[in-house]
Amino acid sequence: MKSLVDPGVNHLSRADGYILLLALVFLGLISAVSIAMLRNSVLELRMTGNLLQREEALQLAQGVAAVLSSTPLPFAAMHQAGLAHCAAPDACNADLDQQLRELLDAAQPSVQRLRVHYEIRRINPRVQGALAPRLGETQVSEAGYDAFVAFELRVSVSDPQDATLRADVVQGVLLRLADSEH
Repeated sequence: MKSLVDPGVNHLSRADGYILLLALVFLGLISAVSIAMLRNSVLELRMTGNLLQREEALQLAQGVAAVLSSTPLPFAAMHQAGLAHCAAPDACNADLDQQLRELLDAAQPSVQRLRVHYEIRRINPRVQGALAPRLGETQVSEAGYDAFVAFELRVSVSDPQDATLRADVVQGVLLRLADSEH
């Protein structure tokens, strides 16, 4: 008695099943690799965004520090008033605060949302044995260390949404007193 099913046809259908199974395995592997690459791309995109935000915040902090240290007015006013500390919520100098507002208003919208805090601290007492700062040849004077008042300027930029500190710039400022003051 002959079989109605041809053995050659049965063999081909098994091979087709193996090919289909192999294609599904390859499709699964390709999908897994694609998902891993997509997750890696998203992570790299977030890292780049964070780096860009940090750089913008650092530039803003350096700009604010440059505006603050470009004029001796707040430092001289603090010295004359005998103040040892001045911070952003308290007006150290109204003209200076106006310059800072103009600087922040001119910044890009992504930077405008950042919160800027600055503080000026007079460094006291003077360190025994400290040397006067080096002056250029044209600025050499007989003035000793007592003719200078040292200040520390700190500008912090943070993100108000998540209270993350984005940049922190610390700069030293020396104020040379007029001859009549020392």
